[in-house]
Amino acid sequence: MNKMMTAMAAMTLAMGLAACAEENAETTATASESGSLAGTWKADVASAQAENDVDSYVFADGTYTCNSCKPAFSITANGEWQEVDRPGVDALKVAMVDDMTISSASRRGDKQLGESTWTVSEDGQTMTIAWTNMDGEETTEGTTVLQRTAAGPDGSHAASGDWELKEIGPMSDAALTFSYEIDGDTIISKGNSGGYTAVLGGDAVTPEDDETGGVVKVEKTGENTYRETYMRDGEVINVLDLTVEGDTLKGVSTDPRDDSVFRWTATRQS
Repeated sequence: MNKMMTAMAAMTLAMGLAACAEENAETTATASESGSLAGTWKADVASAQAENDVDSYVFADGTYTCNSCKPAFSITANGEWQEVDRPGVDALKVAMVDDMTISSASRRGDKQLGESTWTVSEDGQTMTIAWTNMDGEETTEGTTVLQRTAAGPDGSHAASGDWELKEIGPMSDAALTFSYEIDGDTIISKGNSGGYTAVLGGDAVTPEDDETGGVVKVEKTGENTYRETYMRDGEVINVLDLTVEGDTLKGVSTDPRDDSVFRWTATRQS
């Protein structure tokens, strides 16, 4: 839509400013009716729903273990940087601040990528993660609330156990806003943490500024539906199906490795 609107603006300027508002309105309506993905979108945090998505952690004996990570791993949780071999991350720092609180941070090289504080409720049934993401054009912040589905091992920290998404709290607008441009078979995705330029139905491409070794393949699967398939080392790690319904975009993200599903909607901003 951005390229289409730029061309339309040039045409209407030559014809006179009186035509500009009318032509722009008609262009937007046509794009919405035809199910165009092109435009700027803002995700609705209240729409987020997770299925079969369980986070499993153990904090005990000075060690942090992430059982739900792919692959699972363990590091010393003493508040000092620990080298790790994870996609896009080469060091983590985890500390058990007190009986109900965990702090963590990540970095790649000399660049700190993010930090978070995990706080377990008094009854031990929910955990709020306040996070800061520094790996983008803008630093963004937000909160995520998890609810317990299983207790951790006896004697472990309160943050141990199995958790699932309860709700996503407020977060920075920059973390929620993204855009697509479509010019013929070329599709361009942009967001605060990067994007990609690909050919619909073409070969997989490496997203901009990607440090994880991943690639994405994009295809148009219907009149108003699209699919992004993310892969690493030849393995599909996520499939995002997008459906445009006027000014609403519905996303369904599936991880075929564990059949977890994440659903959300976004509203067209332009």
